[in-house]
Amino acid sequence: MSPSSNTCNDNATPDLLEFTSEDLEQFCIQKLGARPGRGRSVAAWLFRRGVTDLDAMDDINKTLRDGLKRSTRISTLEICDRQVAGDGTQKLLYRLEDDCTVEGVLIPGKRGRRTLCISTQVGCAIGCAFCFTATGGFTRNLRAAEMVGQILAARQLSDIPISNVVLMGQGEPLNNYEAVRRFIDVATDPNGLAFSPRKLTVSTSGLMPLMERLGEETRVSLALSLNATTDEVRDSLIPINRVYPIGDLMNCLKRFCGRGKRRVLIEYVLLKGVNDSLDDARRLLDLVQGLPCMVNLLPFNAFAGGGFERPDAETVNAFWKVLQGAGITTIVRDSRGDEISAACGQLKGEKRAGQGTGKK
Repeated sequence: MSPSSNTCNDNATPDLLEFTSEDLEQFCIQKLGARPGRGRSVAAWLFRRGVTDLDAMDDINKTLRDGLKRSTRISTLEICDRQVAGDGTQKLLYRLEDDCTVEGVLIPGKRGRRTLCISTQVGCAIGCAFCFTATGGFTRNLRAAEMVGQILAARQLSDIPISNVVLMGQGEPLNNYEAVRRFIDVATDPNGLAFSPRKLTVSTSGLMPLMERLGEETRVSLALSLNATTDEVRDSLIPINRVYPIGDLMNCLKRFCGRGKRRVLIEYVLLKGVNDSLDDARRLLDLVQGLPCMVNLLPFNAFAGGGFERPDAETVNAFWKVLQGAGITTIVRDSRGDEISAACGQLKGEKRAGQGTGKK
């Protein structure tokens, strides 16, 4: 797969953040006449050390650096706002080259792990009824380089390595499939960012044909944002369900798991009085029986004008017991960073009033 030449500014110059190490190696040899190994050295500077200034790559000869300057670019983004929650979760606001903004979340984990949640679109066109991102509409797709850039920028905030990357921020990743596919190539390149495919999770609302492609073409993990156990309720929450209903989605997940003995993550946002009954829990149990999966229960994270309420702890616990008691690995997810609107469904990419553009 070759790197894309399209940018948000219609600039056809190839972006080095969309090259795998092998792409870069071949480009340097074939286009710039470099010696073997030089392209991989540039990739190490970019992806291992996070250096995006070609002049700072002091073991790369000037002729090659000048050639790369003439024929390629390295896109930039900045973290223009950062909020830190009491649990250490950080909500990051990235400013892109065209002044669009997207948000991401850096989440501390056990034993020093860090998970980075990144965005794949400016806004989202899916229109899920319970998601704050949907209220802002859709602006554009992100390029693969802008997804890579989120990782490079977030890595500068901590000495602790990012161990997992989840494409669960703004946007429907599979609605931007080609750029996400290129990002996966770069992110899982052993000589580049070097993430294990199983440490990279793509979340979807259920775009079934592209779920099939993802399963065929990659080894990454998949998360399905299910959120209902009947088509009637899911139609009202996630409009795409009218095209790809629940039964078809579950069969698609079984095929996905059958490729490489993979497990999937079922994400289920609990909405008071909508999808949180014991009958819902039993129907969900029926849907996932025999599926290699884990279920994430996510009590609704409120936002102004959201129109839904969070169920109480007793209701959540009763729902959990139905699944866990039947042997389904089920986790009630803490609302990490909810006091800074960094929890699931709360991202929108807006700057706080009165904030400057510098890092905090």
